[in-house]
Amino acid sequence: MKDFPVDIVYTWVDGNDKSWISKKKSTLKKYGIYHNTDDVSGTKRFANKNELKYSLRSVEKYCSWVRNIYIVTDNQVPKWLNTKTKNLQVIDHKEIFDNDTLPTFNSNAIEIKIKSIKGISNNFISLNDDFFFGQKTSKSDFFYDNGLPKIFVGKSKSKLKLKLRLLFPKLKKMKAHASAVYNSRKIIFNKYNKIINYNLSHSVKPLNKNIMDDTENIFFKELKTTLNNQFRDKSDVWIIALCAYYQLALNISKPYYLRKINKIDFLNKIYTFLKIKLNYGYVDLSWPIERVEKYLHYIEKYKPFTFCLNDWPHGNGYADKIITDFLDNLFPKKSKYEK
Repeated sequence: MKDFPVDIVYTWVDGNDKSWISKKKSTLKKYGIYHNTDDVSGTKRFANKNELKYSLRSVEKYCSWVRNIYIVTDNQVPKWLNTKTKNLQVIDHKEIFDNDTLPTFNSNAIEIKIKSIKGISNNFISLNDDFFFGQKTSKSDFFYDNGLPKIFVGKSKSKLKLKLRLLFPKLKKMKAHASAVYNSRKIIFNKYNKIINYNLSHSVKPLNKNIMDDTENIFFKELKTTLNNQFRDKSDVWIIALCAYYQLALNISKPYYLRKINKIDFLNKIYTFLKIKLNYGYVDLSWPIERVEKYLHYIEKYKPFTFCLNDWPHGNGYADKIITDFLDNLFPKKSKYEK
């Protein structure tokens, strides 16, 4: 495989910070009912449970080939973070945004700008703070030999159903994220007359700056609208999905299926026996706690190379302890990124 540097970019926010909360409330005053909802601006959207600390531990343990780590945030720094670590840098929104679009609380807008980080590698990986690595990895897990990023997808969807949704969007009510995915798929369909019948796995996203630049040049108008939305909006486009769909529509790259850990453990055992990798784990932490515990056990047992612990429940001390104990057991050693 051709050698090239790969950086990691985290988008992070401390939703418990009083100054940040005040700024969010002040900005929300000029927005309507849609934006004043749990889905768009609620506490769970910005909760901080120190997942980033454990995610960084997983990077240090399993991704020794990573060059630099960037944490993109809004005038915040995790209290436990060792900012003197040579290959880590905190990037403020002001460094990558025009001032007239700030403050922003829109992850779709933020992800458009991460490629603007000064000095970032051409190939990099975008992470949320609730993404983790579960085993030793290499660059080839995320990029092809020619340097193109792998597009991690789930199972294919019905093209007929997707086309009906594109033609009749009001048939199904969509939350903010689903709207951004829908809009990304629709503008690819409108321009190239191709329906991309894959959803991206809720996992780490390998990206390429050149492809992001090309996509932004072609769909400048749509992405500018997203940049101007300070909160998630029905008009948003998700740049990461747009880049993926653009590559698939033009046959620049191919979908790469991540087999997810199954809820029926007997099937997991069969896949393991057949030496078929279970390389992706997903846990919605708002599930009933018994189901959460089962899936956490599966992740510990099968060690997928990447997994996500999504939507940490708010105000549930029992769940907090279970999830934190799981992460402590999986990543007990402090990383160099901690004080």
